[in-house]
Amino acid sequence: DVGEQRFFTKPVQWMVDNEITTGTSPTCFSPGDSVTRGQAAAFLWRMEGRPPAGVGHPFVDVSRPWQQDPVSWMSNNAITTGTSPSTYSPERALTRGELAALVWRLAGEPLGSPPHPFSDVFRPWQQDAVSWMSANGITTATSPPTVDPDRPATRGATAAFLYPHQAQ
Repeated sequence: DVGEQRFFTKPVQWMVDNEITTGTSPTCFSPGDSVTRGQAAAFLWRMEGRPPAGVGHPFVDVSRPWQQDPVSWMSNNAITTGTSPSTYSPERALTRGELAALVWRLAGEPLGSPPHPFSDVFRPWQQDAVSWMSANGITTATSPPTVDPDRPATRGATAAFLYPHQAQ
């Protein structure tokens, strides 16, 4: 289900080659499906080489065994604060704005990027992340001049967001 010459073709192959994903089945990646917050945590954790998770996490809604170490690692390294002090919402679709914030925090919250050109990014916590991603070519407009930060991130878009981050 990952066709040739799509914007996510090389990123998905990179994720498979580096054991960041096993797909949604042995033969499918489901690039058009929304990525869940739990899946995104697992992708980031695996991308970073499965680092030690540290002490647990404060989230009462993370119950799947494969999510425990990724979410603990993200929580312990200030990559996520969850959707509330006690919830992570691992089954909820991750938005493009949330994905930008996670990738930016993973990169160490670099500052100093020129302001982004997008007219639909309003939340203060998204500004630096989207500016950094735009300046580094990690994200472009979904339709000029918007980036759709509140739209669910697809699995294909997530692969593309992570691919240039890793390649830098």
